[in-house]
Amino acid sequence: MGQEYALTCEAIDIVLSDTPPKTKRLLLGDALRRILGADVFASFVCDSSGPYADPVQLDLGDDALRAYHRHFRHVDDLTPSLFARRSASRVTPAAGVSAEFVRDFLHRGGMYHGMNYFPADAGPGSVDLRLWRGRGGRAFTEADARVLRSFGDLVARVWPRQTPVGGRPLSRRETQIAELVAAGYSDRRIAAALGIAPPTLRTHLSNAFAKTGAANRAALAAHHLRHRQK
Repeated sequence: MGQEYALTCEAIDIVLSDTPPKTKRLLLGDALRRILGADVFASFVCDSSGPYADPVQLDLGDDALRAYHRHFRHVDDLTPSLFARRSASRVTPAAGVSAEFVRDFLHRGGMYHGMNYFPADAGPGSVDLRLWRGRGGRAFTEADARVLRSFGDLVARVWPRQTPVGGRPLSRRETQIAELVAAGYSDRRIAAALGIAPPTLRTHLSNAFAKTGAANRAALAAHHLRHRQK
């Protein structure tokens, strides 16, 4: 009981500290892993496309984060459903979840029993908390979810909204395409305006999506307009 109390106090101190935001997420994640007996921690900042920006991780691996950003987020039908709940949710992926996402991302990364927290007012700049246990671990309990929810709600109350850090800058051509997407041009009109073939346009769009974290054309347009105004 004494150790649990000490860990809880440590986690609260981290939340209330003036440590840089990204470091603070990692420190809090480490404390939560010890409090809740988790193996893997990850946290993202929400941007215009959803909870996919500025990831930090403990024992997941940067290669896994890159693979998620490049491919698995597009076949991940679990995170959007958990995000929509705007709370702490326990999950042991089963029927109804993308088999590819579970087999090739979650299980390959040692994630079998999870618990994700998304704030009630989730939106651009909000922070989530994701914990996972391995194959040999037990599923999280409702009591575990209450603990995660209490810390997540504290974070949501006291941390200012974060500005998602952009990835690599768009190339000149990708910026031109993003501008035309924001102007409402169709793919055919963009290709004609820039004098490029449709397959080349699709390649540029895919690169722009990957760099900005945009999941679709609307999110890319929003990203372009937001950054043009800065």
